[in-house]
Amino acid sequence: MNNANDAIFAAYRVLGLEPDSDYAAVKSAFRQKVKSVHPDHVEPTPATLARLQVLLKAHEILKVCAPRQIDLVLTPDEARAGGLRTVDLEGRSAMMRVPPVTKTGALVAPIGEPAWRVRILVRDPMADCTADEGPAERAAREAKASQLAEASARAEANASASLLTEFYERFVKATPAARFARWVRRSAA
Repeated sequence: MNNANDAIFAAYRVLGLEPDSDYAAVKSAFRQKVKSVHPDHVEPTPATLARLQVLLKAHEILKVCAPRQIDLVLTPDEARAGGLRTVDLEGRSAMMRVPPVTKTGALVAPIGEPAWRVRILVRDPMADCTADEGPAERAAREAKASQLAEASARAEANASASLLTEFYERFVKATPAARFARWVRRSAA
């Protein structure tokens, strides 16, 4: 083993983690342990400050070296067939090979990205109660939205029709002489 690997393993030991833990676990363990020695939470002594420096150095090392993990949801057919997939790694695209007959929880490394792991989650949208709505629910929701929009448009049309009717009664139907007489009466009052 070389010094870099020794430093990585030591950093994992400082945080009390297994050597293959991903960065989310590292961050969680760091936050939990740093509360016990941080000057905002305890009285600063030379021992607590030394422990804080050790924790900060361990986090700094693992921030660079700890693997990152994302989840990829596949249908049972996609998991059974396997194949190539493109995944998004914090703004970068990467290719990965999904082995045939992949099970939920399998970890796969994207091609050329050893610091990343992709956890496969196999979900059946037809059997999963938490899945998005199906075509029948979507059609019913869209029909209801269409009915509400139509009713709103009809109410708006009726309101504008009453304004048009009032305009017609007052200005179009009346003769110019009657309109002038009404104007004179209003301005005299």
